[in-house]
Amino acid sequence: MSTSIDWTELIKDRKGVITKDNQACGNIIGEGDENIIIEDGAVRQHFYRVPKSAAGAYNGAELTLNISYDELKTYEEKEEGKGILESVTGTIKDKTKSVKEKTLNKIDDDDDDDDDDDDEDDKEQLTEKRFDQDTRTSTDANYRNIDRGEKSDESSTNVGSSFTCDKCNTKFTSRQELKEHFSSQH
Repeated sequence: MSTSIDWTELIKDRKGVITKDNQACGNIIGEGDENIIIEDGAVRQHFYRVPKSAAGAYNGAELTLNISYDELKTYEEKEEGKGILESVTGTIKDKTKSVKEKTLNKIDDDDDDDDDDDDEDDKEQLTEKRFDQDTRTSTDANYRNIDRGEKSDESSTNVGSSFTCDKCNTKFTSRQELKEHFSSQH
């Protein structure tokens, strides 16, 4: 086995793997202390846990194994590769969980510094920010599907309705007027 192979690069780029008899056998998707993990097939997947000692040359595009395609089959993981998938994705899940916990801890730390009045103000500002985002115009590419009230019930004939602002108790004849009032006044 070549000790100069950067396994991280091969895994990140999902480099192709071929056997010594020039048979394509999939892509490298993971590694352990002693093994590399190869995934073959898109619909009916096969997973192989091959010793690193079976790795031959790497030419920058694909890894060549020092075993034949028939020998490779002896390294196939049974049960549709569930164990391999769990080991490969386990690390990703752990990292995601760690980032999530750090984020929540940061939020909790920030909340501990504030008093209760500030918490209410923060919630109110967040609600207003969300409302402002919902009422942006259609010229903003990220907010194309905004309800502008064109298809609402108040545009129908013979329907009487009124809308009241929860903040200042001002009454409006359409939901759109209320939205515009809220975004400009509150």
